[in-house]
Amino acid sequence: RTVMVTGAGGTIGSEIVRQLAAAGAVKILMVERCENALYEIDRDMRSLSKNASLVPLMVDINDAARMNDIFAAEKPSVVLHAAAYKHVPMVELNPEEGWRNNTEATRLIAKLSVQHGVERFVLISTDKAVNPVNLYGGTKLVSDKLFIAANAYAGDKDISFSIVRYGN
Repeated sequence: RTVMVTGAGGTIGSEIVRQLAAAGAVKILMVERCENALYEIDRDMRSLSKNASLVPLMVDINDAARMNDIFAAEKPSVVLHAAAYKHVPMVELNPEEGWRNNTEATRLIAKLSVQHGVERFVLISTDKAVNPVNLYGGTKLVSDKLFIAANAYAGDKDISFSIVRYGN
């Protein structure tokens, strides 16, 4: 199977990549917009994993045309969406970017997953989305709700949507 991990260079995304390789994933699409983070996970994985085909993709997940091209060319069967800003103070100071990255990107990736026949889509969320007290939590709550609404958008397409919330 081909598995796409968005935010592959982040704290959670990089661990997901490691676990996928250990579990025997055939092809891992490592989607990350931060060059250094992508370089680090790619370098680490090339020294650790000899079996998985690793594809480092440096791209902003809000770039609809580029993401559509990636979905069309690579045909992932599973998408693990871990890309999000997570530092509350930074999102509070940069609300437009927080909204764009945490909310709009989730909507786009869910839409592309439906359009391109992804079988399973897992959204990595946070406990901050439950009764949010700040903008960051609000972006994640809306992201979760958009994701849930994607089930209706999928119609008769055979795609499984799941949300995992991490707490701290």
